[in-house]
Amino acid sequence: MQAINIKSYKYPDRPHVEVQGTLLSETPHYYFVACDKNTLLKHHIKNEAYKIDYKTLHFLSKYHGYTVSISIDEQDKPVSIFCNISTPCHKDADGNITYIDLDMDYVKSNTGQWFLRNNDLFLESSKKYQYPLQLTNFALVSLQELKNNIKDNVFPFGIENFKDVDGPLK
Repeated sequence: MQAINIKSYKYPDRPHVEVQGTLLSETPHYYFVACDKNTLLKHHIKNEAYKIDYKTLHFLSKYHGYTVSISIDEQDKPVSIFCNISTPCHKDADGNITYIDLDMDYVKSNTGQWFLRNNDLFLESSKKYQYPLQLTNFALVSLQELKNNIKDNVFPFGIENFKDVDGPLK
């Protein structure tokens, strides 16, 4: 398993968030990365850094328009899920996993409720930064696809314990 950086950007190329984790697996469809509890998350736009309170798993799709960050407890059970509507992920020339965060977030709280965050920011940013029409449409279609995949328990959704998913997480 190798150390890898995840770097998100805001359209078109403004550094947004960066975190380092361990690449658990890479398939033709996604990257699956684990970050230890207390990993430092750098927020470039706010010029701040945060320690992550839980171990996290990051599903980074090469094709879907979303990323999934899952906070897990000591028993490897999901505590909360945070999904970014984004461009598909890829590796850059330096081997970092990168994507463009398109502002909207779909979040599952620790009470089990899903809710949409930052839809207003998506609308503001799409005007301010003149998102191409294809990108705006892609974001809206991706949000619906995400909701469908959650309902249908498409990986990484519907997993009650991540202990043995793609190998041991320890």
